[in-house]
Amino acid sequence: MNAALRLSPQSLSRLSAYNDADLGPHAQALWRDLCAAAAAGLPLAVVALAAALIDVVAHEDAGPAGYLDGAAFSFAGNKAALGWLRRRRNGILHHEQPTDGLMGESDAARWLLADAERAVATLLEYLADLDVGAAD
Repeated sequence: MNAALRLSPQSLSRLSAYNDADLGPHAQALWRDLCAAAAAGLPLAVVALAAALIDVVAHEDAGPAGYLDGAAFSFAGNKAALGWLRRRRNGILHHEQPTDGLMGESDAARWLLADAERAVATLLEYLADLDVGAAD
């Protein structure tokens, strides 16, 4: 694996410091895979898993969706960032049109890494706004 495809130490530290105890079991399983993908330098997986986690946290009754009201979810996260993450994930997974970073561009690895960093920041902001799982 290309060593240049590593997330920043700051992002990896923020992920490892996060306490996932408030998440339901489905979200916890995705969280573990997200952390492993980030540590392994798998930016496409990081983007897909971050977007999936947001959906699961909002709907898994065994987690925050079981005790927070809908208003909490309505106000959580930056809507522009959440919209970007959903569109980016869909572009990666569904290939409806050519997608930046997946067309053999010389800067593709750098672009995908930037997307992974942005996905992590978007997810952590969303969880912080829900006041779920702050680092110990």
